[in-house]
Amino acid sequence: MASPAFLASRPWRIFLIAWLVYSVHFATNVVREHYPAFSIAEHGTFRVDEYQGFHPDIFVHRDGHSVIGNQVLVSALAAVPLFLCDPVLDAIERYSKARLAEQGVPDAEYRTTRRNSVNFFRLVKTRGLDLRFGAATFITTALFMAPLTALFLVFFYRVLRRRGVDASQATWLTFLLGFGTPLFYRATVLGHNMFVMYAMFASFVLLWLAHHEPGPVSVRRRALAGFFAGVTLATDYIGVIIMPLLYAYLFIPRLTSASWQRSFRESLVMVAGSLPPIAFLLFSQWAMYGHPFWPGQHWMPHQNEYVNVGMRGFTLPAPDLFFKSLFDPSFGMYAWGPILLLSVVPVWRYAPASLVLPARERWFVWASWVALLLFASANQYSRLQFNSGFRYLLPLVPLLMLALADHWIRLGWRVKAGLTAVAIGQAWVLAVYREPVMRSWQLLYAEGPQLPWYRVLTLTSRPDSTWLGTWWLPTLLLGLTLAVAAGIWQYGRRLELTHGAH
Repeated sequence: MASPAFLASRPWRIFLIAWLVYSVHFATNVVREHYPAFSIAEHGTFRVDEYQGFHPDIFVHRDGHSVIGNQVLVSALAAVPLFLCDPVLDAIERYSKARLAEQGVPDAEYRTTRRNSVNFFRLVKTRGLDLRFGAATFITTALFMAPLTALFLVFFYRVLRRRGVDASQATWLTFLLGFGTPLFYRATVLGHNMFVMYAMFASFVLLWLAHHEPGPVSVRRRALAGFFAGVTLATDYIGVIIMPLLYAYLFIPRLTSASWQRSFRESLVMVAGSLPPIAFLLFSQWAMYGHPFWPGQHWMPHQNEYVNVGMRGFTLPAPDLFFKSLFDPSFGMYAWGPILLLSVVPVWRYAPASLVLPARERWFVWASWVALLLFASANQYSRLQFNSGFRYLLPLVPLLMLALADHWIRLGWRVKAGLTAVAIGQAWVLAVYREPVMRSWQLLYAEGPQLPWYRVLTLTSRPDSTWLGTWWLPTLLLGLTLAVAAGIWQYGRRLELTHGAH
């Protein structure tokens, strides 16, 4: 039997371990991105008529068809694994509906304080969709979000290595990003905010690593950077803030070695690169709403109190929302990722040539920090994050991890071990219990170690079930997962030492 020599590669091991851990922690949350994905996979349409009433962002449009009020690029991508697994999902649904026809509508009880979750569970149970939806959430995590986030971590690792960080430090920082920040929470459920983060970071890196080479950024890099910048807009309207930041990062540094006319002409390649994802956005809006330029928010009914605030929920930045975006226990960036506070420590003591994140790029990070925070604090919908956890400022997380890397590589291993334990403990508890910070820790104390999907099974099944409602079974699964991950790493490490791979 051939030896799995590819495990000698650290990127491969990072990828496999992250994919495994995220998949084991999949959450059963059916989010708004799921419904267009279901319709595309099953019927090849953006319309979601059969899911009217399942989510407040689904509404009946003027043509009498139901549509979702958000961008659908991520849904279209997630439809691929759902389409491939559709025969399995159909079989599961047939089983549920046959049981429903035989036994009648069961007493559907979801023992949670979240009223919307209780109502949603009753609805899907009476429709015979509970098992299908649960299986679909596993598919969209294990075959979509988990491997893509694992690939993103590999990309982050390679960026650190390109910047001269040694393999061990780069590995530690990569796993810290993956499991010690809110990425852990968001990678375990389908969501478009992760794609904004992937795309913004990719666009930034394409330009950053080229700025330190002589001459202009290559045409290929400009086009790709533009494409990923366009993806940020095609996935979320926060892209109207991100795209100018990225364009300025291409244009302004070039002015140090070329005229503004030449810099402008060269930047048009980036503009052209952004057109394909924006074209998809316009096409999907035309297909759903009959108008390419008006977004879903223009057509949606007033489904919550914030629609009537300011201009469709947008006001001048609110000071309280600015503070909440940073420290609120329900969705604050530093409450959910306290390790990110290390990024605000100045680096003036370090030699400029030794910085992982140079001064110019650090300015870009802090300009992004200010711009995205102002956007989030002006967007009154940010107040609804108590229902969904940290998400609007997610694009900042890998940028801030780069900013803290210069401090991290200079810390002693004992300090790093302590910080890592705190960061991963916080991120894991939030990923599992999916409540505000203190409430999640209280649930850990009350219930013991759990897994997200196992908790939902426990809360929606009979209380006297033998295999549910325990702490030892999820602990056993967690232990097995960690053992497999450790085995992958140690076996690969021996191969790495033998073959010299890195």
